[in-house]
Amino acid sequence: MLIDTVSNKIEGCLLGAVIGTELGIRNILSEERLSPKMATEALKQRLTWKEILPQHPKRIGFTSLTPLIQNVARTYIKKDGRITPEDWALELMNDPNITENKAFWLIDIHSTIELLKEGMNPRISGLGATPTGNICVGIIPVGIYHIGDPEIAYLDGIEIASVTQRSPAVDWAALTASAIAEALKPEATVDSVIDIVLKLSHRNNKDIFYEINNLVNIAKRTQEDFINVFPYSNRFEKDQWLGHNPIGWALALLSAFEGDSERLMTISVLLDAFPSIRSSVVGAILGALKGIKTFPKDWIEKASPILEPMLGIKDVIEKKLEKEQIVIKEIDKLVHIEKDNKNLLFDKIYGCLLAGAIGNAMGSVVEGLFYWEIDERYPGGVKTILDPSRLEGEDDNQMAALLIETYIEREGLPASARDFGDMWRRRLNRDHFFYCMRNSYELIRKGIDPRITGHWNIVTGSTVMCMEPVGIYHLCDPINAYIDATSISYMYQRGLDVVSASILAASVAEALKPDATVDSILKTVLEVAPKTKMITFDRREIDTPYDFLKLCIDIASKYNDVFEVRKELYEKCLYYHMIDPLELLGLAYAIFKVAKGDVRLSAIGGTNIGRDSDTIAGRAAMLSGALNGVSNVPSEWIGLFKPSSLERIRNNAFRVAKLIEERKLPYICARQAFYAIPEAILEVQNEQ
Repeated sequence: MLIDTVSNKIEGCLLGAVIGTELGIRNILSEERLSPKMATEALKQRLTWKEILPQHPKRIGFTSLTPLIQNVARTYIKKDGRITPEDWALELMNDPNITENKAFWLIDIHSTIELLKEGMNPRISGLGATPTGNICVGIIPVGIYHIGDPEIAYLDGIEIASVTQRSPAVDWAALTASAIAEALKPEATVDSVIDIVLKLSHRNNKDIFYEINNLVNIAKRTQEDFINVFPYSNRFEKDQWLGHNPIGWALALLSAFEGDSERLMTISVLLDAFPSIRSSVVGAILGALKGIKTFPKDWIEKASPILEPMLGIKDVIEKKLEKEQIVIKEIDKLVHIEKDNKNLLFDKIYGCLLAGAIGNAMGSVVEGLFYWEIDERYPGGVKTILDPSRLEGEDDNQMAALLIETYIEREGLPASARDFGDMWRRRLNRDHFFYCMRNSYELIRKGIDPRITGHWNIVTGSTVMCMEPVGIYHLCDPINAYIDATSISYMYQRGLDVVSASILAASVAEALKPDATVDSILKTVLEVAPKTKMITFDRREIDTPYDFLKLCIDIASKYNDVFEVRKELYEKCLYYHMIDPLELLGLAYAIFKVAKGDVRLSAIGGTNIGRDSDTIAGRAAMLSGALNGVSNVPSEWIGLFKPSSLERIRNNAFRVAKLIEERKLPYICARQAFYAIPEAILEVQNEQ
């Protein structure tokens, strides 16, 4: 279970969030609000928890934001793990505590609910929203779930907040989540929280960086000077939104008054124009830093019953850390098992990238043909690489290389669609890629957020052809591979392409486990494949990804020859066109199954099945290389390529393996300091 200090900090964070918004709404509705001219009175007064004054049922202006915190926390508890925009949207739409709350204060949330009920995708439902700070309160459980990991808290904060907001409010929320994740570290300080927020804002949104930096500098004045400035600077201004920049003002207040928690909360509540928003953020960070007892006893007594339904998030975090321990042990095995004078980690990653590239080059010469046309043109089948020059020119290989190099640039940290989009902006040659990728490239160049540039694209299989780097980064962790692949894939795809790419990434993460098997990989495929009906332009008899992939795998289980399986797969598993991403993924898994994870047979089978043969051969061979390592790639095939063509692949494999071993593994081991660390984790730390 969680160690006591961490449990106390988590409860303190939730308690502070509730106290802040509840005291804030009581102050808004009371007659005791201080005017800016009386600001210094906040240094003397003491806040008490009063009853909320009633509002006319047909003119409810204000409300506590506690239901929003509870809603997001409940989403984590129901999911029992990391949540996605789709998860939160479903919970938000069906929460009577929000849908039946008629307060005008929730107008942004109510607008989102209406858009979601109209059928809008939750990843873009906040795209044109009027910015408010409300989501910064709702985002607090995201920071708690990602305890000690402000980088991923920021990335998930962006994804979840985008359901209801756009920039700058999305950025405020993501920075709030990262601040809380940092504050929950055992040795965190106000300064360390400010540092991580400034670092992330400088990298991701410099306008917000400068604004927050200025607010923190204002707080360096004397306390009396600061509170004389504070109430004038945070009200309705021509360049400010409702509840403008809660995280910036929270950090300023924390910087000025961190030594006196009660006074800090009092000043925030009495002098802030939007206390139910900003005071909640202040309280959450304060509670995360100092725990429950930093707040007055009477506040704790009033807020604790409200807190109770949210405490289940601690159990979710415990399970997350337990699963993370398993991932640590499996990565550590890969690091310490030697194979051909290299560790197994490098061997499997290199095998994954090299086999995928070679399979893709091999299959490309017959792309678009039916298998009988291949048989007529190449009697006996294509059984070797006919055009080695295709290793460098094929779009699958080039796109996978750009994505793995995006992870390398992140130096062991997770990558996002924005990171990948930045790589495209700097290095993509659009003339080498199909229309869908050229379209997203142009949208990115025009300044549209890479998170969403695939939402209107033609579906072509262009993400499933290259999403293995996400599985490599999340090796031994299929669920997180699936979630991150979804977010990245939306940069230039949508629909079945995103689903297929996410399933692929999860299967790669499984294939890289030290004890993976063909069966364990395909079991993972079926575990993550959605069982919901596909949304396509055509009517499909087999209409869920799970049912289709299971059919492909079941057919494959009846055969031992990659040539013989083709006829039945064609009869039962072809969709409208070879470009259908689920078709090519299903055929790739079928060939992988029949080939029993052998790179040679996977590449041959994927090539000779035709259709989108370059991607099918590439996917099947790539999984086989990830499973069995680079030694399973036929040496005579490798010898057909120019050394310079292979160097980029090997270097990328070496660099990403080193980053996982020397950056990611120590990072997640250190994060286990929040847990009762078992001996296995201590052994890993001692070996490093």
